[in-house]
Amino acid sequence: MAGQLIGLLLLGLVAAHAIGLSVVLTNGETIHSISRDQMVEHAAVAWRLGSLPEAQARRALEAARDGNAAYALGPGAEITEGSEQGYDQDAISAKLQKLLALPPDAIRISLLRHDARNADLRIALRTPAGLWINTLQQPVMSQAWMRPLRFSVPVSTLPVLVIVFLFVRRILRPIKALAHAAERVSRGEQVEPLPVTGPAEAREVTTAFNLMQERLRRFVEDRTRMLGAISHDLRTPITSLRLRAELVDDPRLKAAMIRTLEEMRVMVEETLRFARDDARSEDTREIDLRALLREVVEEQLAQGRDVQLRSDAAGALPYRCRPVNLKRALSNLVDNAVRYGQRARLALSTGAGGALQILVDDDGPGIAADKLQEVFKPFVRLDPSRSRSRSRGQDQGNGNVGLGLAIARSCVEAHGGRLALENRDGQERPAGLRAVICLPA
Repeated sequence: MAGQLIGLLLLGLVAAHAIGLSVVLTNGETIHSISRDQMVEHAAVAWRLGSLPEAQARRALEAARDGNAAYALGPGAEITEGSEQGYDQDAISAKLQKLLALPPDAIRISLLRHDARNADLRIALRTPAGLWINTLQQPVMSQAWMRPLRFSVPVSTLPVLVIVFLFVRRILRPIKALAHAAERVSRGEQVEPLPVTGPAEAREVTTAFNLMQERLRRFVEDRTRMLGAISHDLRTPITSLRLRAELVDDPRLKAAMIRTLEEMRVMVEETLRFARDDARSEDTREIDLRALLREVVEEQLAQGRDVQLRSDAAGALPYRCRPVNLKRALSNLVDNAVRYGQRARLALSTGAGGALQILVDDDGPGIAADKLQEVFKPFVRLDPSRSRSRSRGQDQGNGNVGLGLAIARSCVEAHGGRLALENRDGQERPAGLRAVICLPA
């Protein structure tokens, strides 16, 4: 926006200079004004010398000759035929008429230009004795197109540009602050209300942004309270049903009822946890991303799982994020890889512009291509029987009720990133599933 405004202003200034230049060139001024005045003075002095007795006048005019001017006394006017007529000749004639009180027919002027810098100016003046003083001078030619530019550029353009620069900064300051705040919001950060400053349009946009922030905050809080209330209300009937199930005599029916009630309890708890985590405000801070990945791997290894980490470089990798939130996304992906693919291999790499990519590979059967997006939906389990069998003897986690990938994607997108799944190519069947996390710089 700033570049467009300054470019438009420069275009207007160039147009104004072009118009002024055309006006200057149209009037036909070609001799520098100072040189023109000198030519008039020299011609006037020669005319006064020509008023002396003829012999004395000739000697005086000969003595006045130099490399740039010659003077002669003769019976007629020596004027070059085909010479230019224009502003300079009229200006010189007017000055001589005023200075010497000569009539217009007593003055003859011709200007013959050789090139842009050199010209011959001939002035013939009639003396009271009826003779003519003929002068030949080399004036300093004026570069007319340069003079208006030398004046207008420093005097008008530079101050105007400074004023416009300061004005544009004032306009863009709240807009830049708004853009920065919007970028932070896209990463899931909590942003304080922005100060309402700047021009009217910027104040309106800032006010709307602050109002949007407040409405989003209230929406998330209301949703969390609603889900919390629903979860609390469901616990009582689930507990009551669990007590009644314990009184069932048939062992098989009793086990099936208890298993179903346990799944319901886990789903309720994980739904509430999902909503609370989505609404939780965690401060953004700079961490070592490689250290965070190593921490995830070490926790998995402590549980006896086969998890490996590969990085494209050693040393710290500073990254601004909400570490607890991002760690949960990574843990969910690793849990999913180990549960269905026996082991997980993590890889961290940096791309163009500082963008980061994290890969989580497993050796499982993969997922059908038309189901790769569906698994991100909450409570979606492509193989419920497998999920239930896997959950026996294990802690009930969000991956067992179909929330693991949904939470992982929510966490990644809250950082302005992207999470996608793809099948790794194998010779006869998919060689496993790959989760690709792309995080902005």
